[in-house]
Amino acid sequence: MQRLAATEDLTSVEWRDTNWLERVGGFQNQQVVMDYFALSPFWDRQCNNQVLAMQTQYNDLRQPYEATVQALRKMTGIEFAIVHEQPPVWVIQKRYRRGPAEDDVNPIATYYIMGANVYQSPTIYSVIANRLLTSLFHVNSAFKETQKMMTFHPSKGYDWKQSNADQQKKSPNTVLRAQEALALRHWMDRAIEVSAMKVAQSRQVIEQVEQEDISKSNADIPTIRGKSTHAAIYI
Repeated sequence: MQRLAATEDLTSVEWRDTNWLERVGGFQNQQVVMDYFALSPFWDRQCNNQVLAMQTQYNDLRQPYEATVQALRKMTGIEFAIVHEQPPVWVIQKRYRRGPAEDDVNPIATYYIMGANVYQSPTIYSVIANRLLTSLFHVNSAFKETQKMMTFHPSKGYDWKQSNADQQKKSPNTVLRAQEALALRHWMDRAIEVSAMKVAQSRQVIEQVEQEDISKSNADIPTIRGKSTHAAIYI
């Protein structure tokens, strides 16, 4: 398990050897794919695949890939295996074998060959962590920009700032509608003012007529002035 934690992160590395591929005639079978991958910096020279290759490198007993897979199942330790192929793409898995069963392995890393290029596939954790950090960065930037656009006044509270550029971007129709609304408000205010003046004048005329009628009525009532007379009765 210590070997699992010691796997080097080479996700930023891209490797290829087109001269070797041209010399062997391309990827003719799975064994050629593994031989090509063994030349890359992703290969672990302490793996069981390398041990089997060393046993047959000085003779003509080089076994095919299927036989290598069967031999690897009898061993324990680090091994490489092709887990998916769809030319020109091959997926190779680095794993730790614990027993002879097909699924008795612990995946360590995944690599893929695309054309002539070899890459290490990033882990799900690194992909999610990278996407999450990127999202948080943009959210934080958005909050900072939002704070710059806010303004506060004790009597009005929070409001949004408007730059001169935004005000200049107003369309001519918007400006025209604003001018028409301003003119309409001016004429409405003027009409209300004139109506108020006419009502006041009418009220003054009515009050004047009423005052004249009251004065005229008072003039028609006779006024009795003089001393009181006392009748004397003599017996």
